[in-house]
Amino acid sequence: MGHALRVHDSILREIFLSNGGFVFKTVGDAFCVAFEQPSSALLAAMDVHRRLTAENWGPVGRVAVRIGIHSGPAEFRGNDYFGGTVNRAARIESAAHGGQILISGVTRDLLRDDPPGAAGFRDLGQHRLRSLERPEHLFQVMADGLAGDFPPPKSMDVLPNNLPVQSTSFIGRDKEMTSVTAALEGRTRLLTLVGTGGTGKTRLAIESGARLIGAFRDGVWLVELALVGDASRLLQTVTSSLGIREEPGRPLQETLLGFLKPKKLLLILDNCEQLTGSVASLCVELLKTCPDLKILTTSRHSLGIAGEATQPVPPLSILDVNREGRGAPSLASEIAEYDAVKLFVERAAAIRPDFVLTQENASAIAEICSRLDGIPLAIELAAARIRLLDVRQIAERLVDRFRLLRGGASDRLPHQQTLQALIDWSYDLLSEDEKILLRRLSVFVAGRGLEAIESVCGTDPVDPADVLDLLQQLVEKSLVSVEEKEHGGPRFTMLESVWHYARAKLRESGEQNALRDRHLEYFLKLAEEASPHFSGPKQKHYLELFNEDVFNFEAAVRWSVKTSRAMESVRFLAALGRPLEVRGYLSEAREQYLAILDMATDIEPALLAKATASAARLAWAMDLYEEAGELFTRAEELAGSGNDPVLAGLCHSFLGFMDRSNGQVDAAGTRFEHGMKVAEQTGSLPLRALCLSGLGRVALTRGELPRAREMIEESLLLYRGLGDLWIVGLILWGTARVAIAQGDLLRAESALCEWAGIVESLGNGWLMPYVIEAFAVAAQCSGEHDRAATLFGGAEAMRERLGARFTQDEQEEHDSALTSLRTAMDPAQLEKFLNQGAEKNPADLLLIARRNLCHRAA
Repeated sequence: MGHALRVHDSILREIFLSNGGFVFKTVGDAFCVAFEQPSSALLAAMDVHRRLTAENWGPVGRVAVRIGIHSGPAEFRGNDYFGGTVNRAARIESAAHGGQILISGVTRDLLRDDPPGAAGFRDLGQHRLRSLERPEHLFQVMADGLAGDFPPPKSMDVLPNNLPVQSTSFIGRDKEMTSVTAALEGRTRLLTLVGTGGTGKTRLAIESGARLIGAFRDGVWLVELALVGDASRLLQTVTSSLGIREEPGRPLQETLLGFLKPKKLLLILDNCEQLTGSVASLCVELLKTCPDLKILTTSRHSLGIAGEATQPVPPLSILDVNREGRGAPSLASEIAEYDAVKLFVERAAAIRPDFVLTQENASAIAEICSRLDGIPLAIELAAARIRLLDVRQIAERLVDRFRLLRGGASDRLPHQQTLQALIDWSYDLLSEDEKILLRRLSVFVAGRGLEAIESVCGTDPVDPADVLDLLQQLVEKSLVSVEEKEHGGPRFTMLESVWHYARAKLRESGEQNALRDRHLEYFLKLAEEASPHFSGPKQKHYLELFNEDVFNFEAAVRWSVKTSRAMESVRFLAALGRPLEVRGYLSEAREQYLAILDMATDIEPALLAKATASAARLAWAMDLYEEAGELFTRAEELAGSGNDPVLAGLCHSFLGFMDRSNGQVDAAGTRFEHGMKVAEQTGSLPLRALCLSGLGRVALTRGELPRAREMIEESLLLYRGLGDLWIVGLILWGTARVAIAQGDLLRAESALCEWAGIVESLGNGWLMPYVIEAFAVAAQCSGEHDRAATLFGGAEAMRERLGARFTQDEQEEHDSALTSLRTAMDPAQLEKFLNQGAEKNPADLLLIARRNLCHRAA
């Protein structure tokens, strides 16, 4: 291999030199090369592949390289190039496969009018690349002598993951990144990034996961634990992050282990320090059960379990003026390569675009980075002051403040004292009203909207009319951040360390309970105002708003239960049942509704009936049919006492679906007929629509297909009029099943296409296996066996990933379709297409289904 690498290097250097290239850096066996013209770069790239292909590599075998090309300006400094163009070129190269040339959209535009070497360009679409905020339009170079068939680019869009898009560049950490990736590519199965608060452990973990994503066929998945203060919620948080649905009657940990056992996957557990014991126990069990699983955790200290490796995350590199025993340097070039300085300059320039490192400000910048010990969070907060202060003023203010706070508790790390000192300094600079607002903002969990802030925090001595101005001041001082949202206006957030700091100040103020009461009142009112819209024409919009505040709703409900406020708790349950059902927040909801109903002894029957019905639907969604039946029965009785015949009729009819599932078809039909009479008497369209759907299911069970079709289609029409997309989608599923039974594949396929669109629109990814499965059945019935097998394979893989299971009816339908497919196809061909489907992502499977099925339906 050593000889092969020397030949490889020699060939590449010769080609680059002959095409006018300048090799400005080598990293391992990788070359970073600059050209004056993109045409020269492309000719060199094509020549590289042809020469390497023609070379006799002996026992080593074929040597294939990946090449990425991007065009743009770059800064030349110290015989090296820097800037966004270089970073983007590196990310494009990382997305390529061995033997492939990828170019950016910018480069393609420069070359397409006169492509050198008769090259062509295959459009691969937009792709999100590691560490880049803006996606890149990628093209593959096509030419004689070059391989043409490759898998999709190794981008964040194609490879399974839930890593967030980063809005700022990643600076430094080359040594740590290399160490982390080498460990996880090797034998290390559990690696903990350890360091004090603010050093950037989370960002390093995310960037490492993005770099490693190609090594894990089942993806890289981030679990954020910063807001999980209760160990009992650890499993729910992990499974939710992985998209796993809980299985009724099966312990959640068993479901998680069963899901992860066959996977080759990297799990990132972030901010473990507050749950160290529980996280350690879970990691032990996961690593023991799941042989191909690797775990990357971040914490302020190690988990302390066997087999754990640790990677310290120190502050960024600085020139420590105190340790050097001299003043700060006077030359900008002397400090320009320190990562802490790079971070300060870049973040300051984001606030003041004209800001640069100069000979005049170099001394002050070096002093700031030194006094802040290179802690990224501290540097970012200091850089934010550039809006109001110059760098010398920032440095002068830091000196005295930190000298004053060096005498903290001896058991605290210096970096912890420094970060505390910085936040103390920021807090002390606030006006009294700004301090009050900052600490009151901590009553919210995660983000919060302006109206919520004004309502909850705008109380004596803070005038509600002043909240906006005070909030603006906190934003400008970088203690509060603004996230622009498509729905509901901007959201105001705080860094985790700032949030904990403000939370402590709120406790010290003595007004925490009063603020939590106001928080409860606001979100209870919001829930009740939104409740009618969760099942109406504005459903999608209000579900998205619910998602934005789900942590705040949860905090408010928990406070109402903790303080034994039965009335408020029951009102929450009555208002929030539908979004909890649609979004699949089931275990947490069950824990709360059991506690709420247990203390709801003196609540008026009408309200308690609504809450109990909400609980019943949640139990039904979890397939807890016995519990759901008891709750629906209780809700029906309460609705009768509360003079609510429509709700009583709905509960009575829901029991009919359970009767049908238990084989009591006649009893189910009687319940639905009773519900129809109540609907006629009250004029309730939702009750009529529900009962028509139930009667259609009964007719389908009895084999009365025309009647089943008539009932379900009429139910669908009513739900469309009501604007309840969630239920429309479920009825379309039933419509497709009846149509398939009738042999009306055109109607079945049109219904499935519409259902798929609704699932995508509402963001209910956990339903996607059922969508793809239904498409597969339709394809099989239409004789499109290859496509059916592909879709069956994809649906099975998704069910495995999400931990989804069939009902008895669905299992029978699945088995029947597969039996027919096995009869119609050669076993080897069937296995081939099943495997191909299992390797495709949901978007590709939907594309296959829609292109090949829905076009005919249209």
